[in-house]
Amino acid sequence: MQAQRNAVTGIGVLRPRQCLRGLLAVAAFVAGVAVTACAQHAGAPGGGASAHGVGYVDMDALIAQHPLHGQLDAMQDQIGVLQQESSLVPTGLSPQQTAAYDAMQAELNAQAQKFQQDLADLRVSYQRREAQAIGQLQTTVLGSGSSAQGGVLGGLQQQFGQQAQELQKQALVTFTAYRTELFRQDSEHLKHVQQVLGAQMRGQLSQKESQLSSQETAYQVSLVKADQEQRLNLQAKLQDLALSDQQRKQYQSQLSAIDAAEQSKISAMKARDNAEIAALERTLNAQAAAQYNAERARTQAATQAKLAARQKEMQTAMAPQMHALSGKFQQQLNDVNAKLAGNDKYRAQAQAIHDQVATQYGTEADKATASYRRVRAALIDKYSAIAHMQFQDNETIAAQAEKLAADRRDLYQRITAQVQAQVQQVAQQDGIAVVFETIRGGGTAVDLTDQVRKAINQQGPAAVPASPTPGGT
Repeated sequence: MQAQRNAVTGIGVLRPRQCLRGLLAVAAFVAGVAVTACAQHAGAPGGGASAHGVGYVDMDALIAQHPLHGQLDAMQDQIGVLQQESSLVPTGLSPQQTAAYDAMQAELNAQAQKFQQDLADLRVSYQRREAQAIGQLQTTVLGSGSSAQGGVLGGLQQQFGQQAQELQKQALVTFTAYRTELFRQDSEHLKHVQQVLGAQMRGQLSQKESQLSSQETAYQVSLVKADQEQRLNLQAKLQDLALSDQQRKQYQSQLSAIDAAEQSKISAMKARDNAEIAALERTLNAQAAAQYNAERARTQAATQAKLAARQKEMQTAMAPQMHALSGKFQQQLNDVNAKLAGNDKYRAQAQAIHDQVATQYGTEADKATASYRRVRAALIDKYSAIAHMQFQDNETIAAQAEKLAADRRDLYQRITAQVQAQVQQVAQQDGIAVVFETIRGGGTAVDLTDQVRKAINQQGPAAVPASPTPGGT
C-alpha cells in the first residue's frame, strides 16, 4: 500500500521559557525596574539648528519595494503551506488503519496530558524555590518575620497566582468539556453521513443490477424463442431410428452450435453489464467521497467557529475578575516595592536569584520536552507500522510554521529598522526637521519616498541589521 501522510492531532507543547512568565513579573517588581514607554520617533533628524521644513514618506511602499520583500512573501507562502498541511485529517482508512489511528490518538493524548502535568509540576516547584529564596532575602532587608510564608512579595505572588490559576482552571475545564462534546457530536454526525451515503450508493447499485438482470433474462428468452423452431426440427430428426451415425452426429453438432451461439451472446451481454456496474460503482464512490469531504469541511468550520466564539465569551466573562484581582495584587505589591525600591543591593540579589532559577527550570523543561518529543515520535512510528502507512505529526509541522513566522516577523522588523534609519539620514541631508510616515504633509512638505528608496537599493540586502538573537526572539 502506498504510504499516506495523515495529520495527528494532539495537545500543543508549552514553551518552557515562557512558563516562568510569573517569575519574570515578580523579578521585575522585586528589582524595581523602571519601564519607560517608548513612542516611535517619526523622524527627528540630527540636523541641529539648521534643520527646517517638513517631509513625508510612504512607508508601506518603501517596505513593499524593499529588496528583501520577496523573501517575506516566500516565507508567508511557506507558512501557509505548513498550516494547511497541519490541518489535514486522515481519510479513506481501512478498518485496521482506523483502529490503529484511534489507538494512537488515545496514547498521544494521554502522553500530552502527562507532559503538561509534569511541566506544570516542574514550574510550580521552581516557583516555590524562587519564592522561598526571595522570602529569605526580604526577611533580611525588611526585618520581617515572614520567611516561613515565603516572604512578603512571595506570599503576595503566591496568593495572586493561586487565585488566577483557579479562575483559569475553571475556565479550562468548562472549555475542554464543551470542546469534547462538540467533537463527539461531529464524529457521530460524520459517521451518520457516511452510513447514509453508503446506503444510497448500495441502493443505486442494487437497482441497476436488478434492471440489468431483468434485461439479461428477457434477452435470453428472446434468443430461445428465435431458435426454438430450428431446435425442435433438429430434435425431431434425431428421433428417427433410421438415421445413420454420420447424420445423427451432424444434427447433434447443429444443436450444440445453436446452444453455443446463444451462450456466447448472453455472456457478451453479461460482460457489458458487469462493466457498466463497475463504472457506476466508481462514479458513485467518487460522488459519495466528494459529498462526505464537503460535509466534513462544513462541520469542522462550524465547530471551529463555535470554539472561537465560546473562547471569546469566556475571556470576556473572566476579564473583570482578572482585572479586579490584578488591581488588588498590584496595590499590595506597590506598598511593599515602595520599601524596597531604593535598595540597590536587594535588587541585584533578587535578580541573581531569579536568573539562576529560570536557567535551572529552562534546562529541566527542555529535557522534559525532548523526552516527550521522543515518546510522541515513537508512538507515531509504532502505529504507522501497524497501519502500514505513515502518519504525520501535525504538532511538529505547527512548530515549524510558528518558527518560520517568528523568523518572518524578525526580518520584517529589521527591514523596517533599515528603512527608518535611511529616512532619518535622508532627512538630515535635506535639512528636514520633521518627517511624517504614511501621511502627506501639508503646504511645502517634501516627498522623500523616492530618495529613501534609491538609498536603500544602493545599500542592498546586506545593510539590513542582523537579528539581536537567533530566530528573532
